[in-house]
Amino acid sequence: MSHPTPTLALQRWPYRQPFVISRGTLIEQYIGYASMRIEGRLFHGEGELHEADAAMAAKIQNEAVRRYATLGTELSREDLRRALPPDGARNALDAMLWDRDCKAASLRAWELAGLDGVDASTTVPTMSTLVIGDPDDMASAARALPADGAAAEDMVVKVKLGGHGGVDRDIERLRCVAAALPAATLTVDPNEGWTLADLKRFLQATRALPLALIEQPLPVGQEDLYPDLQTAVPIAADEACTTLASLDRLAGRVQVVNLKLDKCGGLTEALLMCDRARELGLQLMVGCNCGTSLAMAPAFLIALQCRFVDLDGPMFMQGDRPHPVRYHQHRLSAPSAALWG
Repeated sequence: MSHPTPTLALQRWPYRQPFVISRGTLIEQYIGYASMRIEGRLFHGEGELHEADAAMAAKIQNEAVRRYATLGTELSREDLRRALPPDGARNALDAMLWDRDCKAASLRAWELAGLDGVDASTTVPTMSTLVIGDPDDMASAARALPADGAAAEDMVVKVKLGGHGGVDRDIERLRCVAAALPAATLTVDPNEGWTLADLKRFLQATRALPLALIEQPLPVGQEDLYPDLQTAVPIAADEACTTLASLDRLAGRVQVVNLKLDKCGGLTEALLMCDRARELGLQLMVGCNCGTSLAMAPAFLIALQCRFVDLDGPMFMQGDRPHPVRYHQHRLSAPSAALWG
């Protein structure tokens, strides 16, 4: 089987509605779509290109393809991991190589990865995300989340915080969501939007709420402040958890690490991170930066190993790929072979 150089095309995918987090409002996502054809068969993957400027994003993806081409035609996933920086471009190329290798071996991705007890009927629970808004609007959005036949207590809702009005407004937001969904489990994600004083205030004010996780409350670099909090609510590192090399410093400072394929550079790196995190006693979470079903497909393999799963990205996009993943009763289905892997 020959292995031609792939293309990495820049695509712009609009959101259904503005996606509001502490750092700003997003209306579309730049995606690097990696693909190649071998003997008429398509192999592909996608990753987010974070740069808001299309010219810069195009420069990044063209550089990734150029560097890929210099590595030779028999490129392995480990070759790619060592050759390119960890970002969405490498994630897209890595997913494409997984797709290639699965189809060459006539194996599904979880079989190729050596994960036991998984088949095409496997599903994993995933969070539903509420973006930042006025407290009453967030409560209305919470009530509008599709029950989809699931029991209310099966819902895990991720509440984006860190918006205008400071931490007291965030406390009001969470209280309104909790009142709207009294049986649901809640997590919050301020996206580095708080100070230590904010975090302490929030913990004190929300002790009676069903809060299961606080994700990256403080800016990256302040992880040494977490152990002194002595809180029963686990704290997850998201922006501070990047690649395999970042895990050792997080051990003993946070309880959970959020693995995102766009941050670490793809499934190949993320699987190594799962093993190392367990060795360090860290609990696992997998997240996404929105994206289509093609981005969720490789992340599904990480979700199989995680306590917390946040892979509802396609729910925020205006469109999706052919053969999309399925969401039912707040669970994500295994990707079909027609989609990926």
